[in-house]
Amino acid sequence: MLILFLVLFFLLQALVLFCCLAAGNDPASQKISDQEQMDYIRRWMEKHSGS
Repeated sequence: MLILFLVLFFLLQALVLFCCLAAGNDPASQKISDQEQMDYIRRWMEKHSGS
């Protein structure tokens, strides 16, 4: 029973790991993320430009 529980536990952990690795790993979502970062940096620079 304990071995079955451990096998199921590690299978679930592997599934979560692979889902996390696959999430957001496509070029379209990377481009969106890059654009959001650039927008944030631009707004931060405007806010902290000293004027």
